[in-house]
Amino acid sequence: MNIKNNNNIYFGEKFETGKILEVTTQKIFYSEGFSGPKEVITKLHGKTAIGNRGYKYLAEIIGKKITDKYPEIKKATNQIKEIIKNNPNIAPKDLRNKTKPILEELEKEIDIVI
Repeated sequence: MNIKNNNNIYFGEKFETGKILEVTTQKIFYSEGFSGPKEVITKLHGKTAIGNRGYKYLAEIIGKKITDKYPEIKKATNQIKEIIKNNPNIAPKDLRNKTKPILEELEKEIDIVI
């Protein structure tokens, strides 16, 4: 029997890492508008949230599950939160530029199973 190594196999939901970090940090900096976090929350929760409070609540729950299971994401989340803490009124464009090195350390896409 021949077994081939296929790097395209994934078991959960595959997302761009920037969208995952938007959920874990609860700060939009990667996507245009709320589309990135909404996609992550909807796919991982299985339902669409209602309103801003609903998404924030689900982002907290899903973000906690992700950071508990994936230490690399937790480290990146903490680094981004530190940038936000030092610059509370940072514009999304500026935050995107400051987070580029953090995103480059991680894979472009991540397979999430929670």
